[in-house]
Amino acid sequence: MTKYILVGVDDTPEAQIALRWAVDAAEQRDLAVRVVRAYLNDLKRWPAVSLEGYVPPAMPLGTLQRELDEAVQFARDRLGYERGSGWLAAEAAQDALLMEAGGAEMVVVGSRSRSKMSAAVLGSVATAVAAKAPCPVVVVRSERRTGPVIVGTDGSPDSEDAVLFAFEEASRTGQPLRVVYCWQPQAEHAASIDTTDGLLKNWLAESLATYRDKYPTVTVGASVTEGRASSQLIKLSETASLVVVGSRGRGGVAGLLMGSVSQSLLHHADSPVAIVRRHEES
Repeated sequence: MTKYILVGVDDTPEAQIALRWAVDAAEQRDLAVRVVRAYLNDLKRWPAVSLEGYVPPAMPLGTLQRELDEAVQFARDRLGYERGSGWLAAEAAQDALLMEAGGAEMVVVGSRSRSKMSAAVLGSVATAVAAKAPCPVVVVRSERRTGPVIVGTDGSPDSEDAVLFAFEEASRTGQPLRVVYCWQPQAEHAASIDTTDGLLKNWLAESLATYRDKYPTVTVGASVTEGRASSQLIKLSETASLVVVGSRGRGGVAGLLMGSVSQSLLHHADSPVAIVRRHEES
């Protein structure tokens, strides 16, 4: 079966942005797009019989099917007929996407819009899929834009896969890559801060040597930054085309599906966020 990027759609503007992002990514990777339009939640909200003799209108499956068909046709117009497919699923959206994610190279979902007066509001679908999908998940809240690909690393296995994903994304899009290691020095160790900072910079440079050789066209910047990883990456997301992190970092707690950094980025980053899960967890 042709490898595909999976994308969830509904009737919201955010879903249309996610669809366009997914088709762009599929075109860059020579992949197909599989579109899921789930409607169990719509069905639950549909009016039920509450008064004697009242017959509720039929669920507008034709309208939902047209939404799906239009999304699939958009993919086919860009990628070719054979590279666009869809499923109208009588399932909860997160369940339908997770059912299909096993065969996907990537899952793309939209997030809810946010106002300038409040923190980002992430939909439950995006949260559940990002936490449980066996492949990388990109949560999109804006149109594709230019800017560096940012990846956070801490040397953990999850972040190594995130770095690889980020190099691949930068290579395909032609955007520069910035690799960031964040650390928080303790006041009692002030005398050794400069030494530790130098050692971390040397380690970071050495850890990227193999990737630089594999992706020689990628312009790479690497930095060691003092501060909380979530805060630093959220700030960098303001000018980024994509921020990439592993699902759990070195400090991750066994049993948790996502670490605090990935969760914070999903809720507060300005750019799309890619959550990359370690392959062994698939």
